[in-house]
Amino acid sequence: MIALKYHAVIIGGGPGGYVAAIRLRNYGLKVALVERMFLGGECTNWGCIPSKALINLARLTRLIKLGRRAGVEAEVKDIHYDKVMSWVRKSVMRSRKGVEYLLGDVDVFKGTARIVNNHRVKIFGGDVKEVLDAENIVIATGTEPRSAPGLEIDGHSVLSNRDFFELKELPESVAVIGAGPIGVELATALSSLGITTYLVEVKDRVLPMFDSDVSAVIYNYLRKVGVRIHSSSKAKILEKSGEGVKLRIMRGDERSDVEVDKVLVAVGRKYNTPGLGLEKVGVKLRDDGSIEVNEELRTSVPNIYAVGDVTGPPLLAHKAFRQAVNAADVIAIGKAKHPQGPIPLIIYSSPEVGIVGLSESEARTKGYAFKVFKYPYSAVPREFTKLERFPEGFAKLVVSEDQMILGAEVVGDEASELIHIFSLAIGNRIKVDGLLNTVYAHPTMAEVVGELAHVALNEPVHAEKGWLN
Repeated sequence: MIALKYHAVIIGGGPGGYVAAIRLRNYGLKVALVERMFLGGECTNWGCIPSKALINLARLTRLIKLGRRAGVEAEVKDIHYDKVMSWVRKSVMRSRKGVEYLLGDVDVFKGTARIVNNHRVKIFGGDVKEVLDAENIVIATGTEPRSAPGLEIDGHSVLSNRDFFELKELPESVAVIGAGPIGVELATALSSLGITTYLVEVKDRVLPMFDSDVSAVIYNYLRKVGVRIHSSSKAKILEKSGEGVKLRIMRGDERSDVEVDKVLVAVGRKYNTPGLGLEKVGVKLRDDGSIEVNEELRTSVPNIYAVGDVTGPPLLAHKAFRQAVNAADVIAIGKAKHPQGPIPLIIYSSPEVGIVGLSESEARTKGYAFKVFKYPYSAVPREFTKLERFPEGFAKLVVSEDQMILGAEVVGDEASELIHIFSLAIGNRIKVDGLLNTVYAHPTMAEVVGELAHVALNEPVHAEKGWLN
């Protein structure tokens, strides 16, 4: 079999893989991409895109109900769960088709790739078996869902996020296992859409990986939309049948037996590195199965690169985008044009959460001397005008002794947009007073940035001195 020759072969068509392919092709290089399932990867097909489509519909239903407060007598007469999932699938297809279009000048192969040596990739299981020779190889195989003990995913009664977004219609009741970002997002959306929703978390609070003040706000609003939260709890299946699942939830010696249509497991991910042939060519893995890379995204084999989730936390599409661009730059011109920079994390809950840089606990662990400053959403005029309000929300800065911004958190409406202002500041080493070089339009949610900076400098405008810090 004659091998096809390429400047680069990309393994995986998700956010890391397809962006690397596009970037390399824009440099004029000959590029191949191998994908075993669907272009767009986890993000497009079972993660970012379908979950946000569902979340948008959930918010719409909440706003319609809240309209009565302002004299708008609309009502949600019925929610057709089959049509909801049809809409979600349309969002996925639009995104997937967009990726296909962008890869028009890239040779795309369907199948499973195996690295034979550091310059050769074989493709198995596709329509045509191929051998690809490459000057460089980029691994972008991502992760896949992980089961929990006693809650093994079967794709029918016990679902991963992938199984869930393949459903033809939403179930009437769900138990979500794991109160991390994915669990919290989906529990919020499902309960808002009228689905009986349980949220089970082994640790003592929701979003246990973040500061406790963030968790407290999200906990309260989860309760407001009707989510039945079981913290410090474990779940196990008692019985599965065509009617659903009987689940036992244990909190110490206390137990609750509930019956639900589906169990959705959201307890973490495992790395897609087995079967690639990495050990044979000498690519070094960490103990958890992720791939070690250096600042240039090179693995322990210099012409083999890795980008995206497969390189370890944080498991975020936008991290994969930046790593893909940087790896492509190194391959094409010998160096990355842009630094990786701070990576914001967004939770599309209700309210939203945006986090970038160091949290209080992380700053303390790293030995920084720092202060924390907060400004409440209840003091932001634009918040007064909204139907869905989050007065318990806040923006927070973690600030070093020399006024450098170490980290920021926003909990409230539009947090997913506002956090980028702080991300820009941290990435460009802008001190707190630098946040005041911008005039923030009134009334906007962005005013919270300027107000928070004034508080951190003890020069508050819409607050008394010493207030909130």
